[in-house]
Order: sequence, then structure tokens, then C-alpha cells
Amino acid sequence: MGYVHSKLGMALGAAMLATALAAAPASAAPLNFTFSFTNALNGGGTVSGIVRGLAEGTGAATSVEVTANSLGFGLGEYIGSPDLNSWTVTGGAITAFDFLAFGAFNSAPAVTTATIFFDSADLLGASFRAGVGDSPFGVTNGDNSVSTADIGLVFAPAVAPIPLPAAGLMLLAGLGGLAVLRRRAA
Repeated sequence: MGYVHSKLGMALGAAMLATALAAAPASAAPLNFTFSFTNALNGGGTVSGIVRGLAEGTGAATSVEVTANSLGFGLGEYIGSPDLNSWTVTGGAITAFDFLAFGAFNSAPAVTTATIFFDSADLLGASFRAGVGDSPFGVTNGDNSVSTADIGLVFAPAVAPIPLPAAGLMLLAGLGGLAVLRRRAA
């Protein structure tokens, strides 16, 4: 009976180790954020997308992509050759940003000729501004009659899926431990 308890302890220990290893966060994993805003400065419509590859502190995004626009223009990635690309993440939230990509100057992997901007600095009484312009050379970035509330710019952490290889390893470790126990008990 002591032998079975010893094997049970080892199997449980192996399963707990596999669980701990799979659940441990990767160091310096990139942070991704979804965004949405009303394109009030550039013809209206609702725009949404994702900012990828950020980290705590200030740095450049590895990708800024518009995934939907109710007016149908500007879909695609804007990271090929942005004029400005500075994002600050504090405590897991975007707190400051300055991004501008003129569609006329986009290079791979950018796939759109539209222009996009994000700016957290105050301009004409509005901060946390954003817009997508259908022109490859310009975008309206400020207006006395359009406030931050009119834009409704929201950033939210993108939910990362649970890595399937780690979940599979946990399941296999647990099943393996149960199989060893069953054979030893028989």
C-alpha cells in the first residue's frame, strides 16, 4: 500500500509541475489592444481594429490594423512606414499614444491607401483623438466642434487564447499519472 501512495504522490507532483509550467506567463509577452471609435472627424462611421506588440512603458507597436469600418474604407494594416509610432502602456492600459500613417507612403505590410491617426495630446479642446481618412495624403485631426466624447475612442486588452500545447501537456500529464496509478493498484 505504501508503494501505491508513493506513486500517487509522484503522479500528482508531476501533474502539478506540468500545470505550473503551462500556467506560468511568458516573460515580456507582447500586449495587444483592440480599439473602436466614431470617425467623427472624417465623415462618420464606426472604426475598429487592433494594436499589436506593445509592452509596459513607451515603445512602438508592431502592428496597427483596421479590421472594420462601417463606411467601408481604410481596412488593413498601417505599420509599414508610419510617420509616428509611439504608445505608452501603464498598468496594462494604454495611457498615451501618437500614431500617424499616411496611406500614400505606406510600405509593406501596409495594404491600404487610407490615412490613420491616433493622438492622446490635447488639440482644440479634445484629447484621445483618432481618425481614418479616405485620402492617402490627409486626415482631419482636430475640430472645435468635435469633442473627445464625440469620438468615443476605447482601447481594451485583447484576450489571448489559452495555448493549446500547454493545455494538452497538462491533460497528458494527468492521464499518464492516472494510468500509472491504475497499473500499480492492479
